[in-house]
Amino acid sequence: MISMSPNDIVLSVISRTAPIHPLPEWQGKGSCDVLRLDKLDALVSGNKIFKLMGHLQAWQASGRRGLLSFGGAYSNHLHALAAVCAQANVPLTLMVRGFAELPLTPTLVDCQAWGAQLQFCSRREYALRYDEAYRQNLAQQWDAWVIPEGGDGPEGRQGCALIAERSSGYDEVWLALGTGTTALGIATKLAAQTKLVGVNCVADQGEQQERWQRELGSGKDWQVLDEYHGGGFGRYPDAVKHVIQRYDALELPLDPVYTAKVIWALEQEQAAGRLSNVRRLIIHTGGLQGRRGVDLSLIPAASCLA
Repeated sequence: MISMSPNDIVLSVISRTAPIHPLPEWQGKGSCDVLRLDKLDALVSGNKIFKLMGHLQAWQASGRRGLLSFGGAYSNHLHALAAVCAQANVPLTLMVRGFAELPLTPTLVDCQAWGAQLQFCSRREYALRYDEAYRQNLAQQWDAWVIPEGGDGPEGRQGCALIAERSSGYDEVWLALGTGTTALGIATKLAAQTKLVGVNCVADQGEQQERWQRELGSGKDWQVLDEYHGGGFGRYPDAVKHVIQRYDALELPLDPVYTAKVIWALEQEQAAGRLSNVRRLIIHTGGLQGRRGVDLSLIPAASCLA
């Protein structure tokens, strides 16, 4: 990789045009387009570069030598961050939930090949990732700016606000929710007449609903759909896998953790008669590298549910 500054990498990616095209074979109410953020870059896919923008600026202002962040063995965030740090020649430490003695996932193989230092954490230690004292100790130990899991925080929202510019002219904007950073960033710049619909991919007992109510209140038109996490974060029932298979055949690749669940939710809401006749945009947030850990071929076609 050719060394570039982090700002140059960010500007290079976010200045590109992401294609928008109709959702294949959509026959439900209203129109439905897909914003292909997954097409912006081969490595820093989807919304990840937007979430990293503010953190990279904060790192440069901090005077810290390197960067440090948290994630699981298939984390799209860690994968994108490692790719950026490799291009910018920035030292990177990754606090990975899991065990060092297990084989590396394709995601972690890439991260390690790009020069990231992998530090494996027990579940107990990983639970401290939100503890401020713990994060300060890590910052001192590694001389690093600490990025929260998934690129969360005000720095993460800063860049995601730019995605709203690509969503103008639509009545509804749909996207997946993990930490919720991308959606809340978009909400800060989204047109007042546009409804923001978040499909929660985490079984969080209403936490995201409460957060949106607290931060968006009645000043924005919004909805969080909590019924389509498929059993929890990182879990994908046959119905979701079948969605992926169908859209693969239509040349629209989906990741199983996020965007496939948005399409699943959209189709189920249409079947239940809950959609309006509006112009709708789905944001494809990337994450396709994570598919390398999912064996869709094990699903008998006859047992898949639409």
